[in-house]
Amino acid sequence: MTDSEDERARRAAEQEERALRAIAAIVQGGDLTAETLALSNEFTDRQTGRLRNLFRRRPDAEDRTEDRP
Repeated sequence: MTDSEDERARRAAEQEERALRAIAAIVQGGDLTAETLALSNEFTDRQTGRLRNLFRRRPDAEDRTEDRP
């Protein structure tokens, strides 16, 4: 496995663990809305971060931000 594959596997294991903890909390009487919102926010934050990094790597990204008012 390469480093990126190891990192991806580690993140997947962490996400699964978080989801299992949320399910366990809900089954034990936890707040369904709060748990699902927390999982959703984590997912959204990860995806937003990935997009942000993608745009930062684009060589012409800096040119476009200077054109905005």
